[in-house]
Amino acid sequence: MRNRQKWVLALLLCLMIQQFPVAESYPYGIDDVENGCTCHNAVSTETVIISLEGMPGQYEANKTYFLNISATGGAESIENHTNRGGFNLWVSHGILSNLSNEVQIFSDNEVGHTEAGNDQRSWTVNWTAPEDDSLTIQYRLHINTVNGDGVPSDQDQWNREFGEIVGVNATLADPVSKLFLYGVPIVLFSISGLVYYREIRKLRIAAESEEE
Repeated sequence: MRNRQKWVLALLLCLMIQQFPVAESYPYGIDDVENGCTCHNAVSTETVIISLEGMPGQYEANKTYFLNISATGGAESIENHTNRGGFNLWVSHGILSNLSNEVQIFSDNEVGHTEAGNDQRSWTVNWTAPEDDSLTIQYRLHINTVNGDGVPSDQDQWNREFGEIVGVNATLADPVSKLFLYGVPIVLFSISGLVYYREIRKLRIAAESEEE
């Protein structure tokens, strides 16, 4: 009887667990997004085309840059649903600041969308460069496009972009010269050939001496 009761309780527990959602989306934004929007889809997709306008190739100290973040492609929105996507931007140095209630600040180095910003696929933020203009700065941008059904699945698609920004006074490593790139292997090959020739010549002289 006790075993039968245990089986009944186990069955009820399984049925209850099946009623729980398997994942949770974050319409109000999420910080520390390093591996991607895996709660929606396990892998990134190139159908989400990211655009990051305003990020300079070289930055000037203390200058503020207006960034326009957007995405095209990706998930097709379901009719009569407003939720469309979200983003997360991290920059290793400098200060990020929001320009509207559609963007929230997690830290000086990280921003993302708010619940209001979940209804679109374009956002604007400011990035103020650090005082030190000799740095190489990394940035990471994730954009998630959702279909609006409220259920995380492979119908939601995201992508990411990584990049670097160098200061105007950053010291760049000198490229490897062609002389070093091609000259060193040639020299080593020549030395190996000379050593081989010398050893073969010694063996021949030794063999001729034994024949005499």
